[in-house]
Amino acid sequence: MAATAAAMTVETTCPARTEPRRLVIPVFVNPNARANRRNPRLAARLQTIVGGDGRVLAPRSLDELGQMAGALRADRPAAIAIHGGDGTLHKTLSALISAWQEAPLPPVAILCGGTMNVVAASLGLQERPAVMLTQLVASLRAGRPLETLRKRTVKVSDRSGARYGFIFGNGLLANFLTEYYGPNGYGPMRAVWIVLRCIASALVRGPFARRLFRRFEGEVKVDGQPLSWPNFASIGAATVREVGLGFKLNDRAHDDPDRFGVLAIHAGPLALLPDLPAVHAGRGISPERAFSTVASTLEVSSRPESQMTYTIDGDLYHTSAPIHVAVGPVIEFVKPQRALITKARGDTITELP
Repeated sequence: MAATAAAMTVETTCPARTEPRRLVIPVFVNPNARANRRNPRLAARLQTIVGGDGRVLAPRSLDELGQMAGALRADRPAAIAIHGGDGTLHKTLSALISAWQEAPLPPVAILCGGTMNVVAASLGLQERPAVMLTQLVASLRAGRPLETLRKRTVKVSDRSGARYGFIFGNGLLANFLTEYYGPNGYGPMRAVWIVLRCIASALVRGPFARRLFRRFEGEVKVDGQPLSWPNFASIGAATVREVGLGFKLNDRAHDDPDRFGVLAIHAGPLALLPDLPAVHAGRGISPERAFSTVASTLEVSSRPESQMTYTIDGDLYHTSAPIHVAVGPVIEFVKPQRALITKARGDTITELP
């Protein structure tokens, strides 16, 4: 279902003449995602929902994704839908922001289809993909204004360039994901198992907890001011509060719509155990064990310049260069309609499994 830049417009016939009209809604899907491999008909079913008012795009590489994003800017779509999890959302938005440059993106609808949908959950935007897409298409066809939620991104830059997302983290966050994506498969139960195993290991000061809490040594500057601790369990920056399983680790993420929350954890695993209920409730880690604030810039440099692993929205990256985190552009996310649409243009909705 991958589309080329030359096939981005939809044709409509008028009595007097035939002229192109803009693509109303492109739908990005990740053909390599586990959900799409399990359900090869998914792209076709999404195409049935948008009909002649859109096109499903399934880029098979980041280069192809960038080409499609660049072609879409000329078509000026009314909205863009992205099917997948946090990683698909982050990579697609990065390509779109790069292609649009300073121009604002059209409203974006998240079609939750990944193993991790932390961003959508944190923003209260979870809805079944077919229902969400049907609502969106029906609203555009009827000319109804879309109800949206605005959320700023974080821009994460290193030697390889800039990427955009909503959650940045190294240390504990990256180490957890390295374990999560291990050879034993991944999913919610895998995440729960890692948390429970880490708690048990921390109680006996075992090697598993030490591996997850492997310290980051380096220089950290928040709005140009260096932090005084010599090492950290984790450094994070985010504009959404949740990190998965309902844990709201980034408790300051929603404090300022024009900045991001910063969390620098300097305590060890055993000391942090009493904070677990508070983190789940959204009250954050005690100031005695973590530094928390809001900021416009964050600079993270390993010392010495050894390779550092970090995450953006669940995807892992590696660099030995300093990392610069800044505020990124605002995305307008389409809100699900609480009064669910049951029919669209006379066709009953068939929801995706």
